[in-house]
Amino acid sequence: MGLQYKPAILNYTTRFVDFAEYMLYHGVTLFPIADDLKPYPDYTVANTVLMYLVSLPFGQVSVLSMGLPYCITASLILVFIYKLGALHDRKWGLYGVLFSLLTWSFLDSVNSLALDVYPALFTVICFYLVYRADMKQDRSRQPLVYLALALGFAFRGPIGLIGPSIVVGCYYLLSRQWRALIVFSLLSGLIFAAGVALLSWAAYVQGGMDFLREVLMMQGLDRFASDHAPRYYFYFTGGLLTYGITVFFALQVIARRYKQFFRAPQKTDIALLFYLSAWFIGLIVFFTLPNSKKARYILSITPAISLLAAYIFVDKSGLFEGAKNGLLRFCLRLPLIGLGLVAFVFIYNFFAAHPLLPNYVGVLASLMLLVIARHMIGKHCADHRHRELIILLFGVTTFLALDAFFFNSITYHLELANEPTPKFLPYWFW
Repeated sequence: MGLQYKPAILNYTTRFVDFAEYMLYHGVTLFPIADDLKPYPDYTVANTVLMYLVSLPFGQVSVLSMGLPYCITASLILVFIYKLGALHDRKWGLYGVLFSLLTWSFLDSVNSLALDVYPALFTVICFYLVYRADMKQDRSRQPLVYLALALGFAFRGPIGLIGPSIVVGCYYLLSRQWRALIVFSLLSGLIFAAGVALLSWAAYVQGGMDFLREVLMMQGLDRFASDHAPRYYFYFTGGLLTYGITVFFALQVIARRYKQFFRAPQKTDIALLFYLSAWFIGLIVFFTLPNSKKARYILSITPAISLLAAYIFVDKSGLFEGAKNGLLRFCLRLPLIGLGLVAFVFIYNFFAAHPLLPNYVGVLASLMLLVIARHMIGKHCADHRHRELIILLFGVTTFLALDAFFFNSITYHLELANEPTPKFLPYWFW
């Protein structure tokens, strides 16, 4: 929630302000209403209803009332990442959470109010439920998988259901549970058909046949047919770069462990790595098919790559010792790297036509405190039994400080300079 602070709402997020304010002043509708008083075809209404419900007690839309549903959703993603890893080892789950917070695209999606946070939550819930059912031999919670699929559709339309379905389908396929795969495919297909029918009905009631066609095109066919998108390899190059060091270590784990994926019998931790790899690769391949491509569309890979990367701290073979030590050294040096970036920007601004504007007070104060904390870690934690966890947590804290006061501040001012219609909202609920 702290990272939500911004004086104005910019870019595509401004339309969410219009949606929430219209609903607050005029009541609930079947589709979001934009500032031109026409229903908006590209989004379902579920997220707008959440923002409306949070804003309703205070009588106004604010930065926090818009951000709260996303922050709760992102927090629940972290909860289920921990729970999934903890099925094997609590340490695995905890390191998975920390790697999630080192994933820039995850933080940016929450900060920019991207709806793709919702399918990311329902994807990790679905996988956790089916994987836990096999681990614990307890299938009592299996029906919740289908509820999660329905909610994914409600919040993000067809792609909000297809993504989680691919992950669960890959799991059943690779674990050779043929009956479960057939049943799941049939039931998820029925939920998809019911979702499309309800979406079509709501669109027809709200705006007639013309609006119905717009909804079906923008939430489905247009994503495949548009001709203005990045190239097919986008998610294998630039799209993945926004997931930072997390995806780098995840790929390293896959590269070093893939030979064991196809050996029988598998150890339970290797089996989980196999399924997480299929989750990651399956979503990348699927989202490569539509022509419309943006880095946030693959946000559902975050739990998979976070737990894959976290394996370097769980593995007992020593295979990842070098990678682990390199990451820990990087975490300890990150405050100094941050100070170097601040110095570079300060000098750059003397010569730049458009100066960059980090929050100098915030970034310098936080980095100086972290430099002091770095000294304390070196002095008192050299032999601590949780030394690795403390250092990684230190790196995450430094990364969050840089994200809040350096990168977000710079990008905000660059975007504000080009934004024709910024939306200025109060920060607090009241």
